Amino acid sequence: MKKQRNPTAELTLLDCVNAAAEKLSAAGVAFGHGTTNAFDEAAWLVLWQLGLPLDTPLQAPDSSTPNRLVAPEEQAHIATLLEARISTRKPAAYLTQEAWLQGVGFYVDERAIVPRSLIAEVLVEGSLDYWLGESTHRVLDLCTGNGSLAVIAAMVYPDVFVQASDISTEALEVARINVERHGFQKRISLHQGDGLPHNGIHFDLILCNPPYVNAQSMAELPPEFKAEPALALDGNRSGGSDGMDFIRQLLVQAPACMSEQAILVLEIGHERAHFEAAFPQLDAYWLATSAGEDQVLLVTREALLALPSQPTPTPAQTAQQLDFKPVSTATDFETFKQLLLEYADQDLADAKNSSIWQDLQALPQRYGAPKGAALLVYHGETLIGCGALTDTAQAGLAELKRIYIRTAFRRQGVARALTLQLIDQARAMGYDSAAISTWPANTASITLYQSLGFQPITPFKIHPHAELVFLGVPLLRPVAN
Repeated sequence: MKKQRNPTAELTLLDCVNAAAEKLSAAGVAFGHGTTNAFDEAAWLVLWQLGLPLDTPLQAPDSSTPNRLVAPEEQAHIATLLEARISTRKPAAYLTQEAWLQGVGFYVDERAIVPRSLIAEVLVEGSLDYWLGESTHRVLDLCTGNGSLAVIAAMVYPDVFVQASDISTEALEVARINVERHGFQKRISLHQGDGLPHNGIHFDLILCNPPYVNAQSMAELPPEFKAEPALALDGNRSGGSDGMDFIRQLLVQAPACMSEQAILVLEIGHERAHFEAAFPQLDAYWLATSAGEDQVLLVTREALLALPSQPTPTPAQTAQQLDFKPVSTATDFETFKQLLLEYADQDLADAKNSSIWQDLQALPQRYGAPKGAALLVYHGETLIGCGALTDTAQAGLAELKRIYIRTAFRRQGVARALTLQLIDQARAMGYDSAAISTWPANTASITLYQSLGFQPITPFKIHPHAELVFLGVPLLRPVAN
């Protein structure tokens, strides 16, 4: 009988990374704390365990590093770390107590969220330089967490002093480690407090990556994100559901803490739809990042002062003022038709060359009972929009269509309330799931639908424009507001 070779004796570094990536993928772990895929996460864990630089080339054809042999005892240590990642579902940064942001290393543990703010990009790439100048001396990093943005700001702007503030004393303990690690004790001061400081200082630049996750998304976070302090993520601590509780207070109070030419740079993640619904009159500049142009925004002090003194109603408050009238009579269908014509004139280049023209020729048949439904939306006595649903070739699947809100009433939570009404209608009619199709450029709409639980699905119809995005949601339980 031939003796089998020890399978661990001849593994190379690249072999170990590939094997670890396969295990991570099979375990279904979530990424997003410094990596976006299984291979990069595996490389991080393997290289860290071996004491190698995290930028070690693993796929460069002219490098011998990927073929470096990994001893059996080293493989055992890697396996232990990998098992901890899978069994605890803690981010790799917590297991290694090391995180990187824009090439800068930071200490991190469970007392603070893992640094990943896109604001670091706009700092390093000079996206803010147009609004800053020789008069920029004082910077506030609000919700500093582990202090990474404060440190990077001090690196990018060597003449500024940074005040880093957070409600969590534990997070500030981590921030202090990083301030000392990078030698900025004389230029970065740490302060504990809830919200903006009341020390009479006027800042030239305010950076803020606040808690902004909406209630629905908080409930659906993967375990890796739930391992982080909820206080740093949950934007609903004052009883709201759209994630904007902290931001509402911030935008009202910020001008009093800003110098005349100051700017506020705010990160809101995937919450642009909720942000614009909460602040429809705010004049903001959306900044380009690696994640797109809808996650980081810049607001001047002048724009903040122009906001209405009364806070904008939340989407929930707006929904309470709406009336949804079912389309049933000939008069109702004529009103519905006029809204669709208005919609076509505003949003389509040529109605006669679109599917909306077919709808106009057969509205009752397409959106009438028993398989279809349409709603007219009123704000008091004012007609402000419409929406509909119809059946599809897929059994149990309703398609939501023709969701249209007149311009003056957009960004006020009406589309969200209308979509929820249509979902409830589809459920009441016995449908098992609801779906919608839209253009990739409609990022605000896509964000809204995703906040209601919609996820990418296989196209349920043939469309001449293959780039359409198809989203669906099961109707087995009510969709959260």
